[in-house]
Amino acid sequence: MTHNIQRFVAIFTILMLFSTLIPYHVAHADTTTFRYIQVDLTDEEVETLYESSLVYEDVTYYGVRESANVWRFMIDAETVDDSLIDLVTLYNAEGVPYTFIPNSITEAYPVEVEEPPVVTEPNQPEEVTPPTEVEPVIEEPAIEPILPALALEAQNIAGVDKAVVGGELSYTFIVENTGDAPLTVTNFSHEYVSGDVDRLAIELLNQHVFDRLYESIGEDGLLPDERVEVTAVLSVPSDYSFSTHPEIGSLFRVTGVDEYDRIVTAESQQIVLLQQPDFTVTGTSEMATVQPGEPIRYTYTVTNTSNVTLFLSDVMLTWPSGALTYEEQQMANERFVKQVEAIPEFVNGFGPEEVVTISFELPLLPSYDIRAGAELVQQATFALQVNEGVNVIRSVDVPVAVKQPVPVKEDEPKQVPEKEETKMEPPVVKVVVKEREAPPVKPDDEVDTYSQDVLPMTGETNETWHMMIGLLLFASGLLLMIRRKHPSTK
Repeated sequence: MTHNIQRFVAIFTILMLFSTLIPYHVAHADTTTFRYIQVDLTDEEVETLYESSLVYEDVTYYGVRESANVWRFMIDAETVDDSLIDLVTLYNAEGVPYTFIPNSITEAYPVEVEEPPVVTEPNQPEEVTPPTEVEPVIEEPAIEPILPALALEAQNIAGVDKAVVGGELSYTFIVENTGDAPLTVTNFSHEYVSGDVDRLAIELLNQHVFDRLYESIGEDGLLPDERVEVTAVLSVPSDYSFSTHPEIGSLFRVTGVDEYDRIVTAESQQIVLLQQPDFTVTGTSEMATVQPGEPIRYTYTVTNTSNVTLFLSDVMLTWPSGALTYEEQQMANERFVKQVEAIPEFVNGFGPEEVVTISFELPLLPSYDIRAGAELVQQATFALQVNEGVNVIRSVDVPVAVKQPVPVKEDEPKQVPEKEETKMEPPVVKVVVKEREAPPVKPDDEVDTYSQDVLPMTGETNETWHMMIGLLLFASGLLLMIRRKHPSTK
């Protein structure tokens, strides 16, 4: 009996000491509950993500990291409905939100509820019942249910092929369920983070895209491995400020939820640098000098020097210099246009860095007038476009010299007319003309040259020659008569 009384006193003393160690503020802890959120992170995310927060009933709570993949949250509520936890956000070391990731409330961390201690009034003996021996109960470990993998992928692919001022910027939006659980898409968003795009144009684009995505997904949501996509075009106005905003960036985000109320979010960023459409054209001729009646072969090379696909808008040949007739010019231009328009690169689109070589032959008729166009310049003009509002025009001139063929010399000597054999030398009257100041007479060499020029004496030339001989004879006789009448004195 004495042994039982001593045992009772010892137990009562231990209980009194234990009650003094319980902190008083625990009595107010019944309004705060704990939640441990476990998330799936990659090795890189484990090293870069340090902070976390969640939203419960429109209130943000910040958590404390318990382990690599577990955060503990103190939610100021007596009871917590786990389905009302909207978002779990993780942050890097700089406090920048990294992403919204799938989350689950693990069974390994149950809700902790602390009961207030029992306070006994002083001087009141506490009834102590002797402890009863209870047979040990072996509890089976709780088996955590294995949930299907939750994953979502979003893509925003921009077609930069026509991304120019005045051109078109196409976007392809892709949403794919890459997990094992069916998903219900709850939200789409597409925001522009850079560029000078009109807000109304963005709203119209997004409304069109979201409507078509929801229509493709349907009421059943996205099944595992199911994929939907929509393509839309954003027009870049011709007055867009390219120098100020050459870059257009956007962010496409998709949020979904599965049957276990797990939330998953995926996003895709797209940055487009506007391009400047441009191309070069060069031209050469097979020969630098041709003769009338010979064909001229021209070779033109067109190179797309930009990152934009160009389409043929117009092409023509002109001749700034030369003597081609109007009919010849019109016929040659029509042949050249048909030849260029049949080239596949110009029909289907002239891609970046592509090169096209065109060989064109122009027949030069024997009747070509060399005196009116000794230099024939052919000008080729190409006009390529991105669309009707964006055109680029380049021209090149190719000159060709046109010369008359040199005649071949004949070996046989030319026949000289019979009258050319009789040469009459004019009388020498140099001294007489000088002394009497008579009209000057041409020197012998000049007279000989003239006689050579007028020979042979035929037709009008013969009559002129006879008249000159008669005048010379008359002048000589007149001088002799004057000299006799006035003899010189010594």
